[in-house]
Amino acid sequence: MNNKRIWELMGRKLAGEASVEELQELEGLLREHPDLHFPVEAIANIWKTTPDPAERAEGEEAHTRLINRMQDRGISIGLPAEEQQAAVFQLEEGKRRPWLRYVAAAAVAGVLIAAAAWWWQPSGKTAHSPAISEVATRNGSRTSVQLPDGSHVWLNAGSKLTYSKDFGNNNREVNLSGEAFFDIAKNADYPFIIHTARMDVKVLGTRFNLKAYPDDKMTEATLLQGSIEASLKGRPGERIILKPTEKILVSDDSSALHTVKASEPVMAVKHLTYYAEQEDAIVETSWMENKLVFRDESFASLAARMERWYGVTIRFADKQKEELRFTGVFAQENIQQALQALQMTAAFNYTLHGTEIIINQ
Repeated sequence: MNNKRIWELMGRKLAGEASVEELQELEGLLREHPDLHFPVEAIANIWKTTPDPAERAEGEEAHTRLINRMQDRGISIGLPAEEQQAAVFQLEEGKRRPWLRYVAAAAVAGVLIAAAAWWWQPSGKTAHSPAISEVATRNGSRTSVQLPDGSHVWLNAGSKLTYSKDFGNNNREVNLSGEAFFDIAKNADYPFIIHTARMDVKVLGTRFNLKAYPDDKMTEATLLQGSIEASLKGRPGERIILKPTEKILVSDDSSALHTVKASEPVMAVKHLTYYAEQEDAIVETSWMENKLVFRDESFASLAARMERWYGVTIRFADKQKEELRFTGVFAQENIQQALQALQMTAAFNYTLHGTEIIINQ
């Protein structure tokens, strides 16, 4: 990791001089190194705070001691001490030259990031950032990735997949938040394991869909080929083996699965559903064909899916409209065309403000 680049970008952000591209670069670097999120947030909070004179003097002394200690250990923090002092002095004197604001901010950010790294380093050990890779999609977008073991993963909107950078060497474990279609390369020595909030899925080599959005009441794994083993987080020791064309649904809400209320996660195994006469027109994987398919679905549930699909926010001013139910398929329709199509089968109105939609009477 290039520490210097991170605190340079952080310095520009604090000074208000960062471009959109630089902010995106900083965001990407922080995604690759999640261990820096806390110190970076702390840096931002400190920068916004104006201490009283006594606190400032004490802080400056501690700052100087820290610099000297870091330099004694051979750790470079970027700018020479003379330039840092000059920059900070000019900034505090109110001479608002953009480059001086940036130099001062970069100096402070660099010192604090270096300090954080040194502070959290275990005694007698070398500090290492968690080696985590992440692939994520925003609402309204989808993407795909080939993992180091040759497996392919397609991510639906609003989803995130994380895995260690030694993935494929001695493990094949990933974490999923959202929805993804997996085409897993076979490897009998190392099973492929997907962790979600409600259940884990273990496979050797197969094709299946897994939906585990954190805000949804249901987590769902749909098997197309091969076999998968599912285990529920709240029911240790219990394993469910799925066969092709089967799916497992897991929920914390027993009413969602029409089962007896229980204090532990409830689950049900069902068969795939189809939205057309063809056997490959599968509801659970229709998003892979760029189709949003819904069958007798409440408006509240459909609205949540439309938010991810179209990258919008939908709010119900009339709560009764949440109970409306719809069946249909959206393929090429934009958000306004989709809402107009729904209005043909149910009575409701809506107002559109940018990307915010309000459903009313």
